[in-house]
Amino acid sequence: MKNDPKSAQAKFSARTIWKTGFENEAQIKDFTLGGDINTKSRKKPFKVEGDHPPELLGKNKGPTSVELVLAALGHCIASGFAVYGSHMGIPVKSLIVDIEGDIDLQGMLALPEPGAVRPGYQQIRAKYYVKSSVPREQLEKLAKMAEELSPTRDSLRAVPFSSQLIVE
Repeated sequence: MKNDPKSAQAKFSARTIWKTGFENEAQIKDFTLGGDINTKSRKKPFKVEGDHPPELLGKNKGPTSVELVLAALGHCIASGFAVYGSHMGIPVKSLIVDIEGDIDLQGMLALPEPGAVRPGYQQIRAKYYVKSSVPREQLEKLAKMAEELSPTRDSLRAVPFSSQLIVE
């Protein structure tokens, strides 16, 4: 990719099919890398069910879309720990990424009036429970790199984000 920056250009997509109420199914399969569409890497689409809990008028057929955003962020940062840790020579024995976010549901309901309350996350926080043989300072550099180079976190840049590293 250093010699051919075009090969790093990617396009990912998801198709969401509404079923009923808050129940949806996303399908993810083909992607483009370096200008070439890849239809063969994945034999069949990944399926991600989504819904709301009954307390929010759903049937619990899957997580809410905002929970999936947190899961995607956790996946991306954990992958960053693995990739950049390997690159930096930092052995990661184990890692748990806990992510939580605050939403005021009045926003999506246009209460008390449209625009008065933001409909999305107001803050997202992460905790990284890491076991490694290296000093904390190296793990802090690794955590910072995993966050700063996360495409998912970058996509959420408008949301205040904080993290905490817990070395076990």
